[in-house]
This record gives sequence, structure tokens and C-alpha cells, in this order.
Amino acid sequence: MILSKFEVKFYQQLESFFQSQNFGLVLDQKQFRKATQNGFQNIIFSVSETQKEFWIEVNFGVRHEFIEQIAQQFLNNAHGYSQSANTLVISIGKFQELKYFRFKITDEEQLSKTLEEVKIFFKETGFDFLNNSNTLRNIDDILNDSPTQPCRFVYNQVHRCFKGLIVAKLTDNSSFATITNIYRHFLLKNGTDNDLLNYEHLVSFLHHYNPN
Repeated sequence: MILSKFEVKFYQQLESFFQSQNFGLVLDQKQFRKATQNGFQNIIFSVSETQKEFWIEVNFGVRHEFIEQIAQQFLNNAHGYSQSANTLVISIGKFQELKYFRFKITDEEQLSKTLEEVKIFFKETGFDFLNNSNTLRNIDDILNDSPTQPCRFVYNQVHRCFKGLIVAKLTDNSSFATITNIYRHFLLKNGTDNDLLNYEHLVSFLHHYNPN
């Protein structure tokens, strides 16, 4: 993995801030990560350069290990990715309902401003969201509160069907049967034959699964 001088500088200038909240730098995955009782929280940076301009997108989210251990058995992810997949993830722009938002940096002044804006966002909003999204109950609310609508906290809506169904089972959601059928209908329209087959395998697995 090759990091640009700018990326190294950018991460270094954020490291002490995130360390103060117990996030460590995972350089090979370009993220800061904090272990939790149920998995981890992370803040992920995507940096691109065009004609002396740097564009930065910031995503943040959580992984709930129990959900992912089940889900990754039925999703077609590479093994390496499955070990680090997020359960929930969203960009700062999408969280604030700012379409296509990224930070633009062309000089030192804009770099300092961007660093400060990232820190302010997490102090005022981001850390609270991450801390409130660790529990099965809150993940169930996020994924399954409106199962007929896209969920903005998951980029892959096919994966949302699998993870939403799993957490509905784990929380004993009273709408489990309805949620099962809604996600099945979504996959019939938007998934592949393999997605649907894997989903039916998951449904069968959960039918016989007892989390206790």
C-alpha cells in the first residue's frame, strides 16, 4: 500500500484527536478504529487528488460482530473483506443530507479548516451516533424501522436485507415475518438469483436458530 505525503500528514494531524477517544490509526485500511464490546467503531477516509486539489470523503460506522458472523456466511464477500465489513456506515455528507459532499483542500488554510470541521462534527454529532449505534436494539431500529424504504446507513441495500433480517431475529422483532417478506420482495426485484437463494438459506437458518 502506497500513501501519499498528503495522506500521511492528514492522518498524523488527526491522530491525537481520535486517540483521545480511544481510536487507533489502522493505516493499511485508512481508518481510525475503536474496539467495542460487540465489535468496533471506525472512521474511514477516502482521499483523491486531481490537479493539485485533494478531495476527502469521510465515512463512519460500526461493526456488530454477532450480526456479521452470521451475515458473512450468506454474503458473497471476499474473506479479507468479511473480517472487516461494517454493519452500518455513512458519510458525513450523507448524514447531514448534503448530496455528493466532500472536503476540498488546495492549501494549508483549507487543510486546517477541514481538520477542524472533522473534529467539530465528531465532537458534536459523530461520536454520539457511533456510541448509540452499538446495541442490537438500535441497529434493528436503523435497519428495520422503514423496511420498504432504502436505508441510508448501508451502502449495499442487498446486504441490508440480510443484516436487517438477522438483527430482527436477534431482537425478537414482532414484525419479523413481515420484514422477511418485504426483503424477499426487494431481492426478487433488485437482487440476483444467487442473492435470493442465499437469502432463502438465511431464512431457513434463522427459522431454526435460537440465540439463547
